[in-house]
Amino acid sequence: MVIGRVEGRQIGRHRGQALVISAVALVLAVSAASGSLAAAAVQPANPQPGDPLPACAYRQVTTRYTAYGDWKMTLLDSRERVSSDYVPPDLVSVGQADIAGSGRVRAVMIDDLRAMAAAARRAGDGIAVRSAYRSYADQAAVFRSWVRQHGYAAALLESARPGHSEHQLGLAIDFRSASSSRAPWDYPDWARTGPGRWMKNNAWQYGFIMSYPKGKTASTCYEYEPWHYRYVGRAEAAAVHASGEVLRRYLWDHFETAPEGS
Repeated sequence: MVIGRVEGRQIGRHRGQALVISAVALVLAVSAASGSLAAAAVQPANPQPGDPLPACAYRQVTTRYTAYGDWKMTLLDSRERVSSDYVPPDLVSVGQADIAGSGRVRAVMIDDLRAMAAAARRAGDGIAVRSAYRSYADQAAVFRSWVRQHGYAAALLESARPGHSEHQLGLAIDFRSASSSRAPWDYPDWARTGPGRWMKNNAWQYGFIMSYPKGKTASTCYEYEPWHYRYVGRAEAAAVHASGEVLRRYLWDHFETAPEGS
């Protein structure tokens, strides 16, 4: 989810996405007219075990796991957020992982990022970092730019609002092909390139999960992004991969609504 492309989503790439954008616009118009949009922003969290995955509402609910040590359990989506002053304490340069590109990520992922980059190179499908950590202020500027370009309803599917972006956790990376400076969203489908295909098939083995897979907008709340990966660690990524669930649903079911102490 790059600053230049704000979460990197292409407008109207699929007919279904256009319909979703229209539906979001209708909901927002009705909500604004009735005053319910403001009320939605103060809805309490406190999800209960067994609660179904919420629809993609645009609210301001503080996510359950905000401590830095809870990084692999933290859920951010169109509803769940962290505060404006959330800054990971261990940000380091991606250069420490011997990978091309720039930006910072949490130190907890460096070893696995280094191993993944090396494996991709050995396969002849080198990867590079296009965008990494993004502060609350950075994300606010990015989101505003997409609102100016495409309107609020479309921007909601293209970009996370400030506080809701996985990039603020320091755990998300937008990848590109190492062999080209071309942005991954400038391809018809980056997952069909060598590096993109390699990531889709292998990233989970190194702790990285594609947050917004194809055809899953109703569950992820965002458009397809084959370049955006969230680090959750090898064990958790293997569990997510085995479950067949999108990351949002997995985190909701296994952590956000899990009983206390589980």
